[in-house]
Amino acid sequence: MNIEIIQKRFNQYLNEEEKHLQILREDIKALQQFYPFTAQTIEKILSKREYLRILDQLTYRFMKFQDTLAKLIRYYLLLKGENVENMSVIDIVNLAEKLGISINEELWFEMRALRNSLTHEYAQDYQQIAEALNHLVDFVEIFEKILNEVRQ
Repeated sequence: MNIEIIQKRFNQYLNEEEKHLQILREDIKALQQFYPFTAQTIEKILSKREYLRILDQLTYRFMKFQDTLAKLIRYYLLLKGENVENMSVIDIVNLAEKLGISINEELWFEMRALRNSLTHEYAQDYQQIAEALNHLVDFVEIFEKILNEVRQ
């Protein structure tokens, strides 16, 4: 693959990630009156259609962010001259960490676990949902840091 194609795809994924992050921030801000999330605030959120839509979008954007992050990091590494064509996502994450990106295997699996928690249809365990959303809010700063690092 030539460098122009790699650069184009990298830029495409970076722009996509910036969009996802911006929308995540907007959605978190729209729910800030309920933060930090508790079982009681989740019950309120789930009872109001307008907030439920925001929660749905938060979940969707988080999923999209993680999916695209793997692609972005792959193309970042390709731009750095690394041969990652046949590497698994975890191997790519480990290599990115070695090159100074603020991601590691533990963080990747935490994101996967959070994604799994959020994607289950809103179960009656409101405390679990609250914990997942509070964790998502914590991830936003990490996402911003990662994007800044690959941007350089």
